[in-house]
Amino acid sequence: MKKYRSLDLFSGCGGLSLGMSLASDNNGNKIETACAIDIWEIACKTFEHNLGLKPICEPIDDDLVRKVNQQHGPFDIVVGGPPCQGFSTAGKRALDDKRNGLVLAFLRAIEITKPKVFVMENVTGFKTYQNGKIHEEVVEFAKKIGYQVRSAIVLASLSGVPQRRRRFLLVGSKVGTFRFPGEVKLPSGENLFNDGTVDALALEKFFVQKPEDGQEKWTFNDATSDLPALAAGERLEKYRSSAKNELQKYYRNGSTKPLDHFAVGHKEYFIEMLSYIPQGKSALDPEVQRTMPENLRPTSGFKNSYQRIIGDAPSPTITRNFTTPSSANCIHPTQDRALSIREGARCQSFPDWFDFLGTTDEKRLQIGNAVPPLLGKAIGESILDAINQTWDEWE
Repeated sequence: MKKYRSLDLFSGCGGLSLGMSLASDNNGNKIETACAIDIWEIACKTFEHNLGLKPICEPIDDDLVRKVNQQHGPFDIVVGGPPCQGFSTAGKRALDDKRNGLVLAFLRAIEITKPKVFVMENVTGFKTYQNGKIHEEVVEFAKKIGYQVRSAIVLASLSGVPQRRRRFLLVGSKVGTFRFPGEVKLPSGENLFNDGTVDALALEKFFVQKPEDGQEKWTFNDATSDLPALAAGERLEKYRSSAKNELQKYYRNGSTKPLDHFAVGHKEYFIEMLSYIPQGKSALDPEVQRTMPENLRPTSGFKNSYQRIIGDAPSPTITRNFTTPSSANCIHPTQDRALSIREGARCQSFPDWFDFLGTTDEKRLQIGNAVPPLLGKAIGESILDAINQTWDEWE
C-alpha cells in the first residue's frame, strides 16, 4: 500500500483534505495531506483540531513554497482553491494583475513542487471571467510546465453529496488523464456521463454537469431525518433515531452526538411568516404573499431569499448565510426556522464528529466556504485513477 503525499493550499477548515483521505484505489493506495497552508487563523485551528495536522498560517509566496517543499516534500499532489477576482487591464495579461495574484501564486507553487497531479477548485464564474481570458492563461501556464489540462463545472450531488453545489475544477496531470467524477470513457474516445449521454468528444472540451447527467443519490431528508426537530433558538445535540441509511451511518461513524445541532433564534412575527411558505417556494412569490397577512409580507430580497428547502431533493447550495433566511434559501422543509449549524455541515457532507471552532458566524463561514468532503473523496479517487494509468491508454 502506498500513500501519495498532498500539499493543500488555501486549505480552509479541511474539507478537501478530509475527503481525499477517504479515497482509495483497488490496491489500497491512499492520499495523505503532508502539509496545508492558509492565512485564515480560525480555519487553521479547526483543521488541526479535527485532522491532527497544523497548517502553516502564512501568506503563500514562492519563498514559502520552496521552504515547504524542502521540509515537507516531495509532493505527489497539490490541491487548492485560490481566491480569484478575474480582473485584467486592457493590453495586460490577467495573471499579471495583482488582484489575481493568488491564482498566480498557486500556479507558481505547481511549478516549484512539480506534482504528478494538481487540482484547482474555484467558483463557477472562473471559466467566464474576462470572457474566459484568465482561464485560458491558467491553462496555457500549466501546459507550458508539462501538464495535460482539463476543466469542468462539477455538481456535488453526483458524487454522493446531498447538495446541488456547483464548483469549477481545473486539473493538470503528468500521469494518466484525470476523469471527473461521474464521467466514463467509451472505446471510441468519447467521454460521457453514467446515463450514457455523450458530452465531450475531445479530452480538453469544457463541460458542465447537470442533475440529469447522473444519479443524485441523497436528498436533504436522507441527510437529516435522524436529527431531532428544533424550534428557533433551540439546541439538541442528540440523535432522534438510529441511522436510516448509509449516508447517516457515514455521518455518525466515530461520533456520539451531532455537534452544533442548534438553530439561531427568530422573532415571533418572522416565525409566523415562515409558517406560510410551502416547500420550494419563497415568501416573495406572489401566490405565497396572497396567503399571508399583509403585515408579514417581506417587500424585498434576493432571488432565493425567504425560500423553503424541498426535503425530497438535494439541498440548494450551502452558503455562509445558511442561517439567514432573508439572504439565502435555507428554511427547513417542515420546521419554521433556518437550518442548524449541523444540518448545514451535513449538507456539505461533514461527519458529525467534525467540530468547527470559533463563533457561530465563523462556523457557518467555514462550512459555507468548504469543499464538501464527499466531493473531495470523489476527486481523490479520480486522482488515484489518473496516477494508476499511463498516457497511451488515453491517446
